[in-house]
Amino acid sequence: MRFATFLIRVCGASDDSRDTGEGCLKSVGQRRGGASLPFSTYPAAADEDGHILRSAFMQSPTRNARPEYMKELNLLIVLEAFRIRGGMSRADVARATGISAPTVSKITDRLVESGLLIDGGPGASSGGKRPSILRFNIETGYVLGVDLGGTNLRIALARLDGSIVHQSATGIDPNAGPAAIMAQIAARGHNLLARCGNAPPLAVALATPGLVDVEAGVVVAARNLAGWQRVPVRAELERAFSAPVSIENDVNAAAIGERWHGAGAGHESLAFVSIGTGVGAGIITDGQIRRGRHFGAGEIGSLPCGTHSGSGREPSIEDVAGGPGITARASGKGRQYENAVEVFAAARRGDPAAEHAVCDAVVAIARGVAAIIAVADPSVIVFGGGLSREGDGFIKRVRASVESMVRVRAEFVRSRLGVDAQLHGAVFAALRMADEALVTRVRAAGAQI
Repeated sequence: MRFATFLIRVCGASDDSRDTGEGCLKSVGQRRGGASLPFSTYPAAADEDGHILRSAFMQSPTRNARPEYMKELNLLIVLEAFRIRGGMSRADVARATGISAPTVSKITDRLVESGLLIDGGPGASSGGKRPSILRFNIETGYVLGVDLGGTNLRIALARLDGSIVHQSATGIDPNAGPAAIMAQIAARGHNLLARCGNAPPLAVALATPGLVDVEAGVVVAARNLAGWQRVPVRAELERAFSAPVSIENDVNAAAIGERWHGAGAGHESLAFVSIGTGVGAGIITDGQIRRGRHFGAGEIGSLPCGTHSGSGREPSIEDVAGGPGITARASGKGRQYENAVEVFAAARRGDPAAEHAVCDAVVAIARGVAAIIAVADPSVIVFGGGLSREGDGFIKRVRASVESMVRVRAEFVRSRLGVDAQLHGAVFAALRMADEALVTRVRAAGAQI
């Protein structure tokens, strides 16, 4: 697994201020409009299929005033270099990061003392003494990524390089209520942790359907889960796992997962459009997920679709292009379909009612995509969800419809991760949070940073 070179690449200034992190801050500040701490949360376009573990604590503006902030930043830059490149000598790290050799030596000593770096044996000689190679200890801790769906629960236990060690998948009762489902998450998560020594995870991240208040750690409402209104998910899971927890809307998590190492890898901006029971989008611009002031960004399913029903009410995109809507519109007059997949199959056989329903769905989805392009101008549109499996022909029809509405400069592609997109997004979010735990571990080892 390769990791993002974002921090290293943006810290390209040649002056000595990088030893205090100042050069890095100036460089990133210029690229992000001079905000006080404007790091990209997700990988930059040049990062290809890598990723950057940016923690929530490094995003906090209050840390700018702390003298140790610069030292922590340098420590994370060095640690990230090992994540990206694997085994390196101290001289290799200095060359890769631009941080001075004495500072690198001090930092690597601290990382070795805390167990985050381990001996990788002697390296190749360039004419003198063979250098000592150090490697990032990916098994120094684990994170949990959780994908909570309307009927299924999937959990992954991952090393600090993002590789999944164990995972679990099980069904859930959507009518069981929050307490029962939270208990199921805790039990399943601890079962996975028990396979690796039962140590608490460094971080946990949950991808969940519904409207999510990320800052408060609360699921405001999840339509497909009974009783899920104002559920304090973060607080409950932090008690269950004794670890920091973040939560994210499932479509946003899928967008993050696709950008990490899916169909959106290498793109600075993208939109993940999920078409299944509902219709929604996760939008990333300038490398960061866009949630909106009220966490409703990307809710394209509620937009009017441009057609009128018999009652005179203008249906929403989700009414027309969501699975139940497609099924209902194609059924009747002696035809009865169980789901949207059957409708698409009938349309391919030439059934006029099914084809009409599919055409309406294509136009409705195109309206939502056109709105995203007009506002966010992403470089790629990634289609996921159950109906994305209808294939490239369906996506080509959507693109043709979009082109009749707005100028299109984006790629249109299918999800590379499929049903795993949300889970990978959750793992990524947990990895991003783990940095604070790593810095805490360095301090706990008695090492000054």
